[in-house]
Amino acid sequence: MTTIRKSFFPLLLSLLALLLLSPLTPQGLQPIPLPASYELLDSPPQADLNGDGHPETLHLADGRLAILSGTQAGWQSPASWRVAQAAFSDLNRDGVTEVTLLVWRPFRPWPVDAWLPHGGRIAGFHDAEGQSCHLILIGWRGDGPAPVRGYGELWAGSALAEPVRAFAAADLDGNGWQELVTLDGNYAAPPYAPARHLKVWEWNGFGFTVVSSVSGAFRQLQIISSNGSSKQIILSTSLITGH
Repeated sequence: MTTIRKSFFPLLLSLLALLLLSPLTPQGLQPIPLPASYELLDSPPQADLNGDGHPETLHLADGRLAILSGTQAGWQSPASWRVAQAAFSDLNRDGVTEVTLLVWRPFRPWPVDAWLPHGGRIAGFHDAEGQSCHLILIGWRGDGPAPVRGYGELWAGSALAEPVRAFAAADLDGNGWQELVTLDGNYAAPPYAPARHLKVWEWNGFGFTVVSSVSGAFRQLQIISSNGSSKQIILSTSLITGH
């Protein structure tokens, strides 16, 4: 990680830093001054997912993700998925590293929706091409008998109401557990349009719950750490319009 000083980057005058003061109080995300010096925090480039003492790496190309052990692919995303982003994380807070995927795939309604008169609650959660956005956790499921063996889905979310443009995993409140930070857009908007919301989510044991949200026009997402603080900070180019 590299320490960045404000005087070296005049373009940072257009950046706004947001700090999650506490995800469990009404204050939520609050703007703070940009620290005089800080470190850029990125997802680790490798992690030992299966506990064999050898780290795995991620290879993302043309919308396909592979989890590599050396040069061998231990898992590859299905051809029908378009993986937009992937990162090592522990967002489900089980103490074991997994891979978080931002996925676009053909929309599938809930089975119960076939019996509902108006198509169900997620009927509109897709773009004009019928592609919906999902967050999926992939990890090591053990060495037992098939089908619970090797790599696979640890958790897969339903189609999101608002598609995620980018995500990051960060410990925003300094409690040792990661929160999920997302920039959320609109299915009707083009891919290059700015995100409309910056959200912070927490794992609730079964999925993710939004604990703080800010409206604006967001284009970039970077997690940073200010010297001397255990709390990580969200840095984003944005024009805030409200909470």
